Amino acid sequence: MKEKINLIAIKEIPLIKAGDDIPKIIFNALKLSNLALENGDILVIAQTIISKSLGRTQNLNQIKPSQKAIEIYKKIAPLVKKNALPEKSPELIQAILDESAEVIKTEHVMIVETHHGFVCANAGIDKSNVEGKDEITFLPLDSDKEAEKIRSSLQRITGKKIAVIISDSFGRSFRIGSVGVALGASGINPILDKRGSKDLYGKELKSTIVGQIDNLASAAQLIMGEADEGQPVVVIRCYDFNTTENTSIKQILRKRELDLFRNTKFRENFEVLLKSRRSYKLEFSNKKLDESVIKECIEIARWAPSAHNGQFWRYIIMKQGKMRESLIKNINFKLGEDLFKDGKSKNFIKKKIEKTKNQFLKSPYLILLCLDTQDLEKYSDQERGKNEYVMGVQSISASATYLLLAFEIRELAACWYCAPLFTKEIIKDTLNLPSSFIPMAFFTVGQSLKKQQIPKRKELKDIIFKV
Repeated sequence: MKEKINLIAIKEIPLIKAGDDIPKIIFNALKLSNLALENGDILVIAQTIISKSLGRTQNLNQIKPSQKAIEIYKKIAPLVKKNALPEKSPELIQAILDESAEVIKTEHVMIVETHHGFVCANAGIDKSNVEGKDEITFLPLDSDKEAEKIRSSLQRITGKKIAVIISDSFGRSFRIGSVGVALGASGINPILDKRGSKDLYGKELKSTIVGQIDNLASAAQLIMGEADEGQPVVVIRCYDFNTTENTSIKQILRKRELDLFRNTKFRENFEVLLKSRRSYKLEFSNKKLDESVIKECIEIARWAPSAHNGQFWRYIIMKQGKMRESLIKNINFKLGEDLFKDGKSKNFIKKKIEKTKNQFLKSPYLILLCLDTQDLEKYSDQERGKNEYVMGVQSISASATYLLLAFEIRELAACWYCAPLFTKEIIKDTLNLPSSFIPMAFFTVGQSLKKQQIPKRKELKDIIFKV
């Protein structure tokens, strides 16, 4: 390894437009700057001029945002404003979605995985260093290919063996500020595997792999700049490397299953979540639970599927207090009457009432879920009207399931009770609910003191019916 490397910015690079010949422009700029390429030089080229030459630009006014883009805009707009960041229009958000294979996080920024496999903010879309207020640039479709084309052309013109790196600037997790990273390379291995080498004390290196093209891109970024420097091409000289053919940026991308900083095991985690949810019928903790958490869970529940997208669900959040006590008293009176008609003993009735009474009264929150029939479609015949009602009930059930899973994600204990089905009119009268509301379910929710026992489940063969 040599003791020093040189960074040389190539001047005289003009503003690039679609169709420009980048190798020819670089060669001419070298001559105007009285520079010549040498064997072993590495050219680091800013992605922006590659994208411009390829016509990878677009005017935001030509983009029609989808409903998803509009929803994301509504979510992140207040966060962007709060953090004093530039506004992302629905059109820009749509462009980001179009360039993304997966949206990983949407807060004050959008963190996505691009179709190339890069995890970065805003899919690498940039509004800087491009002419026009509403013009944006996209990342090249294949930066390895573009690097190879430039390298081959310049080697043919100059007769020198060189390497080419196409770079961009990305932000980083846990640190402020962007750094240069490589998007593609030709003639140089993306990584430098030091495993098997010895350290200063003769110990063998077991896991050291250097991301050399990212290091080189970051070094070039220091003089390439981000603003009006106008130096999009930098020569790195005297860096000791082995020329390598047929390289790919994919060599430096971490595999999903080894990425600990995003939820790569979503499927496995979601399966665990589904199987770990329990109907909690034990004593709750006295720890205070903020109502905002309940509302966050209902916010998730409102995204459940529903017939005709009717969203028939209506939620009533009840804290502990006199209204809840009056409601439970009236419900339990009806329960006692029904059980007496069924021939149950006074002792049985007392135990049954006490059990439900304690759960409904002592849970930090009791949530009532109602079906609002005014949103159901109206039909002229009774049969279709009955089916529409069933679809409403199915929709309510889907929302209830989402709610329970939202509680589970937040490690809250909850239980779904169907008592309101038997006491609809009592609940409506006690709470003075609208006539279109039909009470469907109670949910007790709080923080658990103990673990609920795992319920027995039927075997898969017992629930799949063959025809």
